Amino acid sequence: MKIAVIGMNGKMGREIVNILKENNYEFFGISKEDDFNIYKNADVLIEFTNREANIEHIKVVLNEPRKYIIGTTGFSEEDLKIIKKLSEKTAVFLSYNFAYGLNALLSSIPMLYKKLIDYDVALYEIHHKFKKDRPSGTSKMILNKLKEVHNNLNLDVQAFRIGGIFGEHVIMFANEGEVIEIKHKALSRRVFALGVLKAIEFIKDKEVGLFNMEDLMR
Repeated sequence: MKIAVIGMNGKMGREIVNILKENNYEFFGISKEDDFNIYKNADVLIEFTNREANIEHIKVVLNEPRKYIIGTTGFSEEDLKIIKKLSEKTAVFLSYNFAYGLNALLSSIPMLYKKLIDYDVALYEIHHKFKKDRPSGTSKMILNKLKEVHNNLNLDVQAFRIGGIFGEHVIMFANEGEVIEIKHKALSRRVFALGVLKAIEFIKDKEVGLFNMEDLMR
């Protein structure tokens, strides 16, 4: 199995390259200076870039599909239709957050919210000042989990972009007598790269379909 890391010189690209080296995976990198068609030499593609670049790459890969792990965020509904189309031809793993602990937390949110349905709820996130999309893909994942319980929930996610913070998400439940605060904080990008390793092992035997961390954790 040969892996191509698209955007190998980006912050997450470098982190993924390092962890692939540590674990003796066969891989090569693709930078924006390269002819993208060298992707055809790989069995699995990994991409954490930006929305525009990632969608253009997917449109190319549609013609000669490869398994694809996507960690880019900020996709529109139209973009997701293109990703879905690719997943009908090959296995695609899409997640806005590859941290295992965060995804374990996500699975518990509906059960907790059912017990606290009469409480007020708030959600805020903090990321580094270079992150473009707001709210983050992770906040959207949390919001979707809350909406599994309260479909009409109208929640304004507060998003802060300061310093070099990798990612922090806080859910608060409160009434007049108490406050419950649940926080997830990424201490480095390595935690996301470790999740990518799990995704590689998960997807390598899949033929077609659109998968995520929830599928991996079942």
